[in-house]
Order: sequence, then C-alpha cells, then structure tokens
Amino acid sequence: MQANPHVRDALEYARLASKRWTYYRQHGETATSLPELHSAVQRHPRAEIAFLLIARASWQPDPRLIGLAYCRRTWCHRLVVDFVAVHPRVVGRLHARIRGIGTGLFYGLIEIADELGIGMIWGEATANSASFYEKILGAESVLDQFHIHGETMNHCRRELARIHQHQP
Repeated sequence: MQANPHVRDALEYARLASKRWTYYRQHGETATSLPELHSAVQRHPRAEIAFLLIARASWQPDPRLIGLAYCRRTWCHRLVVDFVAVHPRVVGRLHARIRGIGTGLFYGLIEIADELGIGMIWGEATANSASFYEKILGAESVLDQFHIHGETMNHCRRELARIHQHQP
C-alpha cells in the first residue's frame, strides 16, 4: 500500500500536520471551532491562526477520521492550505465505496472562507496532487501552487450547490 505515492503523501502530510498543530497549539495560535476562529480574528485582526478541518465517517459507531486539512488564516485575511490528507485506506482504494473526501474538504474550506469573509484560498500543489486541484477547481493547469478566488471560488460554490441538490 505504501508503494502508492498518494498513500505515502497522505501519511507524510498527516505527520507534518500533527507536528505543526502541536507547535501552533503551544503558542496559543489555534482554533478548534468556527466560533473560536471568528473570535480570534475579532480579537486580533492580523493574527495567524491555525485550524484543522476534519472529515469523519459519521456512519461508524465511533466516527473515524477519514481526512483532514491543516490550514491557517493568514495575517492578511486569507486561507492557506498547508496539508491535506485522506486516510491511506481511502486514498489507496481499499475502501472503494468511500469517495470525494478531498473534494468535500476543499468545498468545506470554501464555506469557511465565505463565513469569515475571506476572498482567497491558496496552497502548494505536488506532482501527485496537481491533477486533483485541476479537477476540483475547474482549472486548465495547476503547477506548484493553486489560488482559489474570483471565478474559481464561484466554480467551487456552484459545484457544492450541485452536490447538495443531488443528496437525499
């Protein structure tokens, strides 16, 4: 399973996100809920605040983590995506029926940005993730970084609305 480059990336990003979370937590620069993030921005408008967006398997008796996005609200009121990791068994296709975790995390970030009045999300793409970003952003080409704003943000909002329309 670790021969799969997406699985290797997921494991590496989860470890790195954990280390970075610990660092920011020790310095009091984290938020564990959207209201807490709102409050931190209100108190310190130019603060950099880290947060984790977590996807859990709600259909499990003890909901298991199936994906995470480690992000920061920057001092100039943007969101930066540092790490996105989908559970290795999901990204490695051992749970073939579970799909769309990464897409759901990104569309969740769009909703967080809208809630906070943030107009741009950006991050770094890797050789393994560039095609994923092209797909969810409706972009022709993504190289080493992506920017979600303007029409790209609107594209993501439309896709999220389309997904919501098709859910029971």
